[in-house]
Amino acid sequence: MKGLEKLTCIRLAEVLTQRGTVETDAITDALYAQDRQGEVFVDVLVSNGHISEWDLAKIVVEHFQLPFISAGSTEIPDDAMAAFPKEFLFQHRIVPLGVFEQTATIVLPILTPYEVLVRLQEASKLELFPYVGLISENVRVLGEIYPEYPDWAKQAQARREAESRKNRAPGSGSGDWMDMFDSADASVRDGLG
Repeated sequence: MKGLEKLTCIRLAEVLTQRGTVETDAITDALYAQDRQGEVFVDVLVSNGHISEWDLAKIVVEHFQLPFISAGSTEIPDDAMAAFPKEFLFQHRIVPLGVFEQTATIVLPILTPYEVLVRLQEASKLELFPYVGLISENVRVLGEIYPEYPDWAKQAQARREAESRKNRAPGSGSGDWMDMFDSADASVRDGLG
């Protein structure tokens, strides 16, 4: 995986900022959601409508010099599925494409950070060759090759939502930045009045 250490969300955030593709506030919020709530940076940007999957994938391909492939465009052999821990693939929505001697090809859901790829490489004992793919396509293909994936994804979403609710401070409303500023504003007004 030589050269992939630059595959980070911070680097992608810098590229998006420099190009003016996504508003700086949206990037900051997505990075905050990743750090504090465990959300996936690219998911936050796409699901909140700041950029389309295709446009974000194109930027990742161009900037990080990775090839693009649609995960559903090839048949996935059993040895590729068996080469990786299923839970890890589910958690990171990575689709295995094939294993060739000590090298495995995988499809990323637009961008998977380098640290995650290192853990996958260590778990599989294979050299990884990643392709950029689309989040929605990876989710669809995982559901086709692993019938248990849709239920796993629903349960994982419910766990994330419960964890997010648990981590919010009592009385903090929705837990976003605006609540903090509104609270500070109210304190200042109370102090002046």
